[in-house]
Amino acid sequence: MTRLTFFINTFLVCLSLTGCKSQSKDASVSIVTVSILPQKYIVEQIAGNKFQVQLMLPPGANHETFEPTPRDMEKMSGAKIYFTIGPLDFEQNWLPRFTAAQPVLKVVNTSRGIQLIEGHQHESDQHDGRGIDPHTWLSPKAVKIQAATICNAFISIDSANSVFYRKNQARFYKVADSVDNYIRKKLECCPGKAIMLFHPALAYFARDYNLQQISIEDEGKEPSPSHLRELIDLARIKKIRVIYISKEFDVRHAEAIAGEIGAKVVVFDPMSANWPANMMHLADLIAEN
Repeated sequence: MTRLTFFINTFLVCLSLTGCKSQSKDASVSIVTVSILPQKYIVEQIAGNKFQVQLMLPPGANHETFEPTPRDMEKMSGAKIYFTIGPLDFEQNWLPRFTAAQPVLKVVNTSRGIQLIEGHQHESDQHDGRGIDPHTWLSPKAVKIQAATICNAFISIDSANSVFYRKNQARFYKVADSVDNYIRKKLECCPGKAIMLFHPALAYFARDYNLQQISIEDEGKEPSPSHLRELIDLARIKKIRVIYISKEFDVRHAEAIAGEIGAKVVVFDPMSANWPANMMHLADLIAEN
């Protein structure tokens, strides 16, 4: 039995065993599902007390390699909506299986309407939405588009509370605008600044704030020796003294280059649950370094 067959069979068994239990839940509490923590924050701001927002990827999980357990998949059985980021590798791989097991599940791609950026390609990528940088939540401008999509989705299944959702959307817009203004003021001292990262998570952030992102990863893989040498030379030309790396990656990958150019390694968390505070903290890190 293949691993895929095992997961699907186990999921269907779980649904049959838990069907009655799911129906016995408090009918007044509707559930929606999201993929990652910062997305959960955004959806909760729009949902207010009308929906319970459950998370698919646990804190610390890598969205490129995560595979849900049967228990994770069981959570989908009670969800009314799945709010996707859209280009996440995890979603590309698993969403068809979720919808096959639960055809009534409403899937909402929150990156719809955002000008997406091409990211690293994998050998298996086809013209199916893969190869697109998924880190849209690291852009206040993109997040406002996501918030509007989320709001419209809630109204589509709960039109009686449309005014409630619109007010929450407007309130969140003020938060996003405040975050955007803070970042712009923090980074106004360094237009065009080059930032080197192990994993290219800040393409949307860099586009918003006139920064140049330089990735150590080469098409989603560790760089070859020749590419590593090019990066070291480029870092010296650009006078880079800091290498940023996402929390979920092994810091040793960045330390090799840092040692060559006399730089330090700074860890940041693109998956923080507190979206506004994390965005401002990211601006602080770049400005201070």
